[in-house]
Amino acid sequence: MFTWVAVLATQRGVLESALARAWRGGAGVICDLALASPKKRQPRPALVVWAEGASARRAPRWPDVLDEWRDIYDEKLFPAPECPVLAEEVSGLGADALIVHGAPGLTQASIGWYAKGALVEYEHVGGATVAWTPDSGLGRPLDGSVRQAMALGGKRLASLVGSDDSVNIAERISATSAALGEVLIRRAFLRLVDQEPPPIDELNGLVSQAKRRRIALAR
Repeated sequence: MFTWVAVLATQRGVLESALARAWRGGAGVICDLALASPKKRQPRPALVVWAEGASARRAPRWPDVLDEWRDIYDEKLFPAPECPVLAEEVSGLGADALIVHGAPGLTQASIGWYAKGALVEYEHVGGATVAWTPDSGLGRPLDGSVRQAMALGGKRLASLVGSDDSVNIAERISATSAALGEVLIRRAFLRLVDQEPPPIDELNGLVSQAKRRRIALAR
């Protein structure tokens, strides 16, 4: 399982300032993520950060309609408060921020975009599925974006949810969530770095092997 905050590498100073405002105790781990590109145009380098023993200084702020959705479906928007609080602080200081979360096997996945100190876009697949923006309200992820899904591995989704009667329904639902979760996360990174990312297992490996800095935080 992973939950990361990602920002463009040009916003390193903003991110480091926001860490002290968002978290206490433990540390924030920042890694430099640079995706290889087969094209002449290089992707934008990004920073990926997660909490290591740190706790949030306060509770995150959610739009009322998402708060209600969470209570109705008993689904966490993100598994812990640390990354949402950091994304609020980072974006409040002027750097747009992305949160990506993937549960084991990607049976649950969430992405959140933050600007000007607040959540401005949210997508989630799991036991329940939802998408939200301030302008459109609640909806469903991937509505009207089949072409994007196919470009980022949607063919795999089609094979996983095929008509083979030997596939158990629960297994098919789980496979569907995993495939959709991969599409959500890869599409979010494409938007951030302007380069199609590798499959999630490879992306996770790149993050784990990347150059990193551990910033100790005051209590």
